[in-house]
Amino acid sequence: MSKTVNYDFEIMNYVTVEAPYGINPEKLLDQAVEKLLSLHKNEIELHCENTFDGETGSYEPIPEEWYDKK
Repeated sequence: MSKTVNYDFEIMNYVTVEAPYGINPEKLLDQAVEKLLSLHKNEIELHCENTFDGETGSYEPIPEEWYDKK
């Protein structure tokens, strides 16, 4: 049986929330998440950062050779 691990993806997008200068950015989180969720599938850029092995608790970077050569 082959081993299964979790692949961690990082969201590479920026979203902009317009707000008054000097506001606590934490107060804008709900608006930022709402904007991010409203993006279309083809507008979201994801990058696979690493794998996580739940059995050992270790993280490993993705080896370049796992990616298809262009």
